[in-house]
Amino acid sequence: MAKVFGLCNLHDAPGLGKLTEKRPIGVVSFLGRYGLMDFTLSNFSNSGIDRVGILADRSMHSVISHVRDGSIWINNTKTGSQRIFFNENTPSKKFNTDINNLLANRLHFEDEDVDYVVVAPAFFLMSIDFRKYIEKHIESGREISIIYKKVKNAKEAFLNCDSIKVENHLVKDFSVNIGRAKEANISLETFIFNFKTFVELLNHTREISSLFNIRDLVNYCATNKLYEVNAFSFDGYVAPILTFDDYCHYSMELLSCETRKNLFIDNWPIYTTTHNTPPALYGPNAEVKNSFVANGSNIQGTVINSVISRDVVIEEGAVVKNCILFSGTKVGKDSRLEYVVADKNVKIKEIKEVSGEESCYTYISFGANI
Repeated sequence: MAKVFGLCNLHDAPGLGKLTEKRPIGVVSFLGRYGLMDFTLSNFSNSGIDRVGILADRSMHSVISHVRDGSIWINNTKTGSQRIFFNENTPSKKFNTDINNLLANRLHFEDEDVDYVVVAPAFFLMSIDFRKYIEKHIESGREISIIYKKVKNAKEAFLNCDSIKVENHLVKDFSVNIGRAKEANISLETFIFNFKTFVELLNHTREISSLFNIRDLVNYCATNKLYEVNAFSFDGYVAPILTFDDYCHYSMELLSCETRKNLFIDNWPIYTTTHNTPPALYGPNAEVKNSFVANGSNIQGTVINSVISRDVVIEEGAVVKNCILFSGTKVGKDSRLEYVVADKNVKIKEIKEVSGEESCYTYISFGANI
């Protein structure tokens, strides 16, 4: 197999409102036990990519806290490695790009003994085997490839994502999806480069624009015909986590077993950091329906259609319905929550009823006492 370096790119990511105000999108909790970046890292691992870099745009301590030494996603810790790249010298937020991050850490990147680079973001959740796309890339003899998905709901979803025109499996044009057409070829911002070409292009961007990111770079190469760019279609399930509403919607959608099978497929495990917590405890009067409940939780009340993270306490008489509760949340006796996202360590004790709507979840900030 070809030698491949994987880059999990946390730069140029959409904001999820308060959820990403103080944390990068990759470490946002999902389905009670995962970080969003776990899907990308697991795709690398399952595809046999053992040399991985994480491009952190901010809050590096939270990334380190989540991935730790990275050994969970590395098949062979003797030959594989996981590095976190962070640009400490960026003059301002707008210069904090993935390319400037790599250039600032070039001594730890350019010496990689690899042939190809796969770059993938953390906000498109999918189970994808990169090996067949790398094979297609090699067979094409070209320097750059992009993986896209043809969607039929572009008017409602994937808004502000890159849409590409494809002819004979080549990218012919880029545009932004603003919801005008029902069907579109949406870039999954997943790219394959020949390693030497990638390094040369990174250095070349300084002559074009210091504000360029990798997404801009691929667009520039295709538009200005510097390189022919392959376009490879991905036919599997994709959950685009581009807004707070998307986060809530797909959290609830994946409670369905049939839908979940499209993301959590056989022989393709999604790895995450483990915690030494006991199994969930269910009291004699507990009632739980169609919900994810993580280890360490104590359920004495009622939970319906909800995502419950680690170490959540739901006291007797409490009702939690259509909610997403982060780690350490405590719902007091006889309280009622519906359409609520509670961040870590929230305490619901004095106010007995907190609710939002299906189209507008109520968010409770980290550590709040309600």
